[in-house]
Amino acid sequence: MINDVAPLGGEVIGKAASREDAWWLCKRYGLKPFPLDDASAVSLEDAENGSKVWTVPCEHTQFPYDRAAFENRRRDGLAEFESGLPAWPVAEENGIAFQTFRQRLKRGWSGERAATEGVRDIAHNPNDEWEVIALENGLSVRAYRSRVQAGCPEPIAATMGLSWRRW
Repeated sequence: MINDVAPLGGEVIGKAASREDAWWLCKRYGLKPFPLDDASAVSLEDAENGSKVWTVPCEHTQFPYDRAAFENRRRDGLAEFESGLPAWPVAEENGIAFQTFRQRLKRGWSGERAATEGVRDIAHNPNDEWEVIALENGLSVRAYRSRVQAGCPEPIAATMGLSWRRW
């Protein structure tokens, strides 16, 4: 069952399904929860409106200014699963870049699909001699092909470093 999460004495900051998830949410948002040595540190209490709230003892009850924590709060608010949990942490665990996640949402994907569907891998063409040279030089297939598509000649696209646009 999913319930709201709040630092002890503070406002609700999100939702979690377990004590550990509630503790990690507070940590993720920069509230510095006290160490979770035993399960009794986080408690499920009745809120004023009759719902249940995970309360986490933390050093801060309001958000301290921490750029990473601010970004996590902003990104967590972009999309949710049907259960009400934020989708971005799952996307992050699945290795999906934030820009990819955000573009998927802009295209109308659901939060669950944007967070769980893997990224496309571009297949290497072993018959393309310049692509083979690009891979030997440490360049990805995607980078090589985007250079060629941008108008860069194949020999230069495969051998130039970061200054390829100045050819």
